[in-house]
Amino acid sequence: MKKLLIGIFLTLTLVVNATPISDSLASAFKTGNSTEISKYFGSSVDLSIPNNEGVYSNTQAKLILKTFFQNNKPSDFTVVHNGDSKNNSHYSIGNLKTAKGVFRTYILYKEENKKVTILELKIESDE
Repeated sequence: MKKLLIGIFLTLTLVVNATPISDSLASAFKTGNSTEISKYFGSSVDLSIPNNEGVYSNTQAKLILKTFFQNNKPSDFTVVHNGDSKNNSHYSIGNLKTAKGVFRTYILYKEENKKVTILELKIESDE
């Protein structure tokens, strides 16, 4: 019983400490606003979307994301899970609904001095 209570406490602690992505970033995904999303990129970002995968500069990633959103018009975005990762970073997993289907998103980011920087962004087909 004691182990069960400790496990529940640790689980709740992890859930409470997880930093969710901001409402403005979630809204940018919902509307497909690559310009707003790119404001959260550092000088480079690890980007993985259908037909494009690699480490890109902020400008390159913005253009690739813009093309993705033009080809897959978003209609909704919901965060389904937030968590903490190594090196004081956080992640959010969400569902991006588009005209062509649902995509699973994975956003790895760091928050320093109240500024969020996306380190990695993955958008995968949820088929």
